[in-house]
Parts: sequence; C-alpha cells; structure tokens
Amino acid sequence: MLAVQPNLLNPNLVPLLGSLWRGAVLVVGGFALSKYVLPYLFRTVAKAPELVLVSALGWCFFLAGAASLIGLSREMGALIAGVSLSTFPYNVDVVAKTVSIRDFFVTLFFVALGMQITIPSLPVLELALAASIFVIVSRVVVVPILYALRLGLRTSIVPAINLAQVSEFSIVIASLGVTFHQIGQDVLTVVIVTFAVTSVVSTYMINYSHPIQKLLAAAFKAVGLKDLDSSAIREEAAAIHQPVIFLGFFRDTSSILYEFEHEGSAVESRQFIEKILVIDFNPTVLRELRRKSIKCVYGDIAHADTLRHAGVEHAQLVVSSITDDVLRGTSNLRLMNSVHTNAPNARMVLTTDHIPQALSFYEEGADFVFIPRLYSAAACARILRKGLAGGFEEIRSQAIDHLSQRQEVLA
Repeated sequence: MLAVQPNLLNPNLVPLLGSLWRGAVLVVGGFALSKYVLPYLFRTVAKAPELVLVSALGWCFFLAGAASLIGLSREMGALIAGVSLSTFPYNVDVVAKTVSIRDFFVTLFFVALGMQITIPSLPVLELALAASIFVIVSRVVVVPILYALRLGLRTSIVPAINLAQVSEFSIVIASLGVTFHQIGQDVLTVVIVTFAVTSVVSTYMINYSHPIQKLLAAAFKAVGLKDLDSSAIREEAAAIHQPVIFLGFFRDTSSILYEFEHEGSAVESRQFIEKILVIDFNPTVLRELRRKSIKCVYGDIAHADTLRHAGVEHAQLVVSSITDDVLRGTSNLRLMNSVHTNAPNARMVLTTDHIPQALSFYEEGADFVFIPRLYSAAACARILRKGLAGGFEEIRSQAIDHLSQRQEVLA
C-alpha cells in the first residue's frame, strides 16, 4: 500500500508496476544488508550499548532516506528497517531504549495532525460516529469464521472484541493521502475522529471482554448456535465423577500433569492420571489433553453451572492452579466458595503470587495455597550454589537433556 500510494491519483499500470518494483528492490536490498552486513556491524558495537542504539537508529534513517531517494515514502523505508531489525538479539534492548524517543515523535506527529485539522462540522462528526459504529460492529464477521473451526463461542467472540478499533497506521496512510491530494481534509478528520472514538471504546471493551462475551454468547445461543458446552457434552461430563478436578489449564497445570505422568511406576502414574478431570475453555488444550487420554470438559470456570455440570460435588480434591492476575470473571476465592457450596468436604488448593493473599486464602479455608515463585526460587538457589561450587557444565547438560525429553501440553 505504501509503495503504490503515490500513484493512486493517476493509476496507470506502468507507474504502479514501477512503484511495486522499487518497493521490491527496497525490501530485498534491506533484508540482504540486514543478513550479511548488519550482523558484523552489531557484533562490532555490541560491547557499547549506546552504539547499538545509535547504529539501529542510523539503519532506520538510512532505509527511510533510501526509500525517499527512489521515490517511495519514508514511512515504508522505516517500516522495512524495523522489520529487518526484529530478527536480531539486540531488538529488545533497542525497543526498550527507543520507547521514549518513539513517544516523543508520536506526540509531535499527532500535534502536527491536529494543527492541520479544522474544527469538524456536524456532518463530519456524524460520519465519523457512523464509521466508528461500523468498525466495531463489522468485527462480528470474525465470529462465524472461528465458530466454523469449532473453537467455541468464547474463543470466537473475544478476538472480535479485541479487534474493535482503527489502527494508528490508518492515520499515516490518510495523512499521506492528503499530502498527495488523493483525499480531502475532511476525510482525514473522519479517520482521526474514528480512531479516537474506537480507541477509547475498545479500551473499555477489552477490559470488560469477559462480561461482554457472556452477553454475546447468550445472544448467539438464543438464535440457535451451540457452544462446545452443549447439552450433550454436559450430560457426558455429568457422568464423569472424578475425585481430582483442575479448574482452568495454564503452564503450571501443564507441568504438574507432566510430573504426575512420570512420577512413580507407569501403572501408578496411569492410575492417578485417570482420576483427574480438567475444566477449561481452550479448545486447543482440550484436544491435546484428549490425545493424552486425560479427561477434560469444555467450560468457563467463572460460571457456577459449569462446575455443577462437571460433577464437582463428587470431587475429593479441587485445584485452581491459575492466579487471580490471569483469571477472568472470577477469582480463586470465588472458585473456592463455589466448590464448597457444591462439595463441602472437598479439599481446596489455590494459587497466588502474593504472600499476603496466600495468608488470606488460608484464613478463608483453603487447604493449601501454591505460590509458584517460592518453589522455583528454592530450586534456583540450589542450582546456583551447586554451579558456584562445581561449575555449570554438568547442570547445563542435564537441563538440556531434561528439556529435550519433556513433552508437555503447553511447552
């Protein structure tokens, strides 16, 4: 788009092909230099962090200038320069150090845009509002595509909510359109106002995506769409009376199940795994669990009905291995109260990253509170002592062998 935009006002084939050709040359040349020249440059200056930053900025300005020299937009050259730098191990450091510079120039960019905009008339504001509504509502087209892939209503709806805004890049393209006299000032104003409205609205939509998707899921179910937790699946889940239930599935749960699978004899491990039921709404995770013959049920653990349909009243041990920072629409404390409502005698294990919260969980009746960082810190401290005393060669070799053989659901 950036390559052909200067020729859109007079879209003859030859100029368009010429722009595409120059764009291809810039892309190929930029990536060739980034592969064969930049690695040597960055290895040379890597010992001086400030030189890494200056070199990265110099590369960006070089490609931006080269793009302008061959008749393309500087924005396109800068974009290619950034993409080519993303493959280097220094990109994280460069990004961290250029954040303040980026924010400064972004501020100037928007100030410059604002100075060019006249006070919008009522028709322009109405058009911008209509465009904002269209952008937000049109994202619903994502839902049937994901639903057709059998990803469930929640997984189909949440991406649509997260896409409900206009990209900042649209302002760049629109401002270039004004520069090339392809669009009028009113159109740029509409784009900017639409960007502002959708940015504000989408922020709250993303923050409240869980209750919004619940409402939309209920609406879709009302018109006949079935979720992965349909009545047939709920009846199947109700017939499963597992003594151990994991509420939600994340990285810690994945590692815990791996330890269960490889702890003790093969027979004992298999017998214990057969006692476990996992409740989660990630279809990919559920498919992998079923492949490993681990019983699982699709459902949102934030709903009390989900726990009831999954047979939580028959559980002897219920584990919530996800912290409140990750949980959406519920919390460890609410989950414990829901479980105790249906299964008063069930043992409850909760998870947190905060020691004061762990103590409050114990006061509320939790049988055990898992704090991952405490156990990882203890293991890391032992490794550091051992490495300091005898070196890390043996530790490193053992770690590589262990990780190479470890096959988890969430690697």
